[in-house]
Amino acid sequence: MSSHHFVKEDQEPALVIAHAATIPFTVVQELLEWSPTVIALEHTLPEVLLWGIKLDVVIGQQKNIDQHVQLLKDQVPVKILSHSEEEDPLQTALYFLIAGKYNAVNVLGVNRGTLELFTPKLDVVTFFENKRWSYARYGKFEKWLSKGTKISLPEKVKSVDGLNNSGVVLHDGIIKVMADSPFWIGEGIY
Repeated sequence: MSSHHFVKEDQEPALVIAHAATIPFTVVQELLEWSPTVIALEHTLPEVLLWGIKLDVVIGQQKNIDQHVQLLKDQVPVKILSHSEEEDPLQTALYFLIAGKYNAVNVLGVNRGTLELFTPKLDVVTFFENKRWSYARYGKFEKWLSKGTKISLPEKVKSVDGLNNSGVVLHDGIIKVMADSPFWIGEGIY
């Protein structure tokens, strides 16, 4: 990190690991560069602990808490949040972030439709189907991308700048996509 970048705590998007095997670890490493709050759902623990990363929060069923305390003794300090068997652990993680006043989250391995409920409160990016899906809450998406990057566009786009008709970035630089309502846009990443 260069000296002119200052990051306030919890300013960077949190990272929720819902499915660990869905993206290469090299992509995960990029998401970890700014030391986000890392939340793992309990079923991901066997793989995530092999990554050798520091977890901040683990979401698990109440009946498994004692087992998690033992498993995570090398991760101290770590918060272990419980949910009932009827509750969705992903929703528990996202409600935790909203209650903690987080603004943004990167989610590993979750279909974008599953995250719709949380888009009014969080800037959501999900890594799913070999793409980085970003939610453009205000109907506008701008990002610097490399030439040749493949973009999956929403159906109802008002204007597109920097892409060809197939959704491929024409030149290194900023692409712009506008629509009259919020939309998901996918970027091929791996």
